[in-house]
Amino acid sequence: MIHTPKEAGLLLRSLRQQQGLTQTQLAEKARVSPRWLINFEAGKTTVDMSLVMDCYQSLGYGMDIAPLPRRGDHG
Repeated sequence: MIHTPKEAGLLLRSLRQQQGLTQTQLAEKARVSPRWLINFEAGKTTVDMSLVMDCYQSLGYGMDIAPLPRRGDHG
């Protein structure tokens, strides 16, 4: 469970690294600025929640941090 913005940023960093993406690559994929992503991963407390959601969704996760079904999967 995530309790703080810092924990949310650290989790995103971990998921990004597991997928072998750089901050720049994820920023492009999620359509956020690299600076914004750096700040979020560092635990900045004043972040735009819609951008947070975009980042997690770009990695294939929902806000409950459960994997989203892949397109075309039926199950």
